[in-house]
Formats: sequence, structure tokens, C-alpha cells
Amino acid sequence: MAGLKKAGSNWVDGDRFFDEICSALATNDRPIVLALDELPILVNRMLKDHDHRITAEGKRDVDEFLSWLRRTGQDHRDRICLIVSGSVGLEPILRQAGLSAHANIFSPFDLKPWDEETALGCLAALAKTYELDLPLASRKEMCRRLRCLVPHHVQRFFDSLDEDLRRTDGRRAVSLDDVARVYTDEMLSIRGQVDLDHYESRLKLVLGPDGYRAALSLLTEAAVNDGVLRPGAIDRYREDFRVWAAADEPVPIDDVLRVLEHDGYLEPHGDGYRFVSGLLEDWWRARHERHFRPVARRSDSQGA
Repeated sequence: MAGLKKAGSNWVDGDRFFDEICSALATNDRPIVLALDELPILVNRMLKDHDHRITAEGKRDVDEFLSWLRRTGQDHRDRICLIVSGSVGLEPILRQAGLSAHANIFSPFDLKPWDEETALGCLAALAKTYELDLPLASRKEMCRRLRCLVPHHVQRFFDSLDEDLRRTDGRRAVSLDDVARVYTDEMLSIRGQVDLDHYESRLKLVLGPDGYRAALSLLTEAAVNDGVLRPGAIDRYREDFRVWAAADEPVPIDDVLRVLEHDGYLEPHGDGYRFVSGLLEDWWRARHERHFRPVARRSDSQGA
């Protein structure tokens, strides 16, 4: 989308250019599917300045851009199908700017993780292809540790297991001990953490420095407390964030929690939240626990 300029420039300059493209696509004999990948990241960058603050000019540009996108879809209904995708959710970003109504122009498609039967079948097929003896008990243990069976995580676990056996003694039969060792030594190792670093970078991009700090604390608090973020901890952090915030307004902890829930980090659990993914929970704990002091322990020491 070379004609679309960054916030602070004039989106209208690219308007006619894209109108011409869409009009040309609509003349095709068959309907066209137009996929816009990472649209939420684009919108986030349009909205905010270099200090990650939403600007009036950014809101105007995003409002014009998404209004144009809606109009284009209506003008070419049944000729062009717009599909929007991204590594972060669009709705929480628009909510921060008070533009949530624009999210209603899209019909959400929730791409669920695999169920256990599908994941077990995938692992069995991979094992057959790579001539690996992967018993049902070992496959079930892999699924238990991952908990949330994201296809990429399932396949990465298999790749790590296959590579480990080839690299060590050349065995092709997988034991439960092999599964546990590879999960700890590979999936949660420095190399594995580098592979998952994008989780942190996209949080920082969407939430900005203060919101990112809040998200980091909330996720680590949950990770070191059996994956659960309890109401008391949330209330304590809500007070802490008012002191930490460098902005004129306190960090909106409810917005941070909404992003964490919307993007699949946490899910409601009783009056609090818990990690969705076992892999992400264990990875977060391995990465951040050493220098982190949970609020529960701080409260206990203060009361002593």
C-alpha cells in the first residue's frame, strides 16, 4: 500500500489511487478476495506519534481510511471480498481511540486452536513422514504441556523433538522422558525464547511503554502464581500503575487486560484471569521470574 502515507500526512492523496485499483478488480469475471494483512499494525501506527500517544490527526486519518474501506466494500459488494488479518486485534486498538464503531464493518472469524484429536492426528502424520516412533502417550504428553494447541506450536514441538533425537544418539523412538527434556531444554531455552520474542514486541507496539510495562507485570504475576491472575493482584497493580505512569493520565489497566484477553494471552477465570497457553505461561515464567517479586509476596512482607 505504497500510496498510503503515515499519520501526519494526508491519506486522501492515496484515496483515488486505491479507488482505481478496486474499480479495476471489480470488473473481473469472477469475484475477487482482497486480503489486507497486518491492518491493525498499520492502523496503530497511523493513530500514534513517536511517543505512542494517540493524536487528533492520527484519529482523523484512521477515521477517513476506515470509512473509505467500508465504502469500498459497499460499492463493490459481491465483487470484492475484503479480508483483514493481523498478529494483533483491531478492536482493542480502535477502542483506545474511541473508534470502536469501525470494527463493526467486519464480521469476525475466530480462528480457534486445534482440538486434541486434530493435534494428535497431525503429530501422528508428522511422525510417519519423518519415520519417528511417537507413541500415543508421548503425543498426549506433548498436547498436555502445550495446553492451547496452536498449530505452529504443535509443529515446532515436533521439530524440536525430531532434531534432538537426530542430534544426540540417533534414536527414533520417543519416550515421555524425551518429551519432558525437549520441552524444558529446547522449547523453554534461550533459543526457544528468541522464537517467541515477537509476543513481547507486538505488545510494546500496541500498548506503548507504559501499557507494555503494565502488561509485562500482569503476565509475569500470573505466570509465577500457577498461571492465574487473581482479583487482589489486579487491584494492587491498578494502584501501582497510577504511580508508574509517565503520561498525564494513569495507565488504563482495563484496556491492557482487554488487549491481553483479545489477543489470546489470558482468559477469564473466576473473578480474575489465567494463561490460555501452557507454553506461553511456562515461557513467560522462565524468562521473567528470576528478577520479579509478585505483589502477593510484597503484601505478605509488608504485613509481617
